[in-house]
Amino acid sequence: MDIQRIQRFIRQGKYRIKSHAVMHMVKEGFDERDCIIALLNGRILEEYPEVKRCLVVGTFQLTPKTKCPLHIVCDLSQPDRVEIVTAYIPQPPDWVTPTQRGRRKR
Repeated sequence: MDIQRIQRFIRQGKYRIKSHAVMHMVKEGFDERDCIIALLNGRILEEYPEVKRCLVVGTFQLTPKTKCPLHIVCDLSQPDRVEIVTAYIPQPPDWVTPTQRGRRKR
């Protein structure tokens, strides 16, 4: 997986935002622009090659002095675009920090 490929698609406007990502946007209070900013400054945190997806971690400006982390799952199965499958603000208990997974309850 290649963050440069994702960023190139984003800059060219070759992306699609799926309904699950929109649901999180509404629920958590961020928008499409925040996703784009996070993808353009982000890095790949996890790769899921069997489904041609990856988890990108980036940030967006929450307030003039505060940046907020954002996780975005990108699907690269299409040769001509990236699909934003979901996006969410990483929070406990699933995430200890924006880059460290928490413990899952069993």
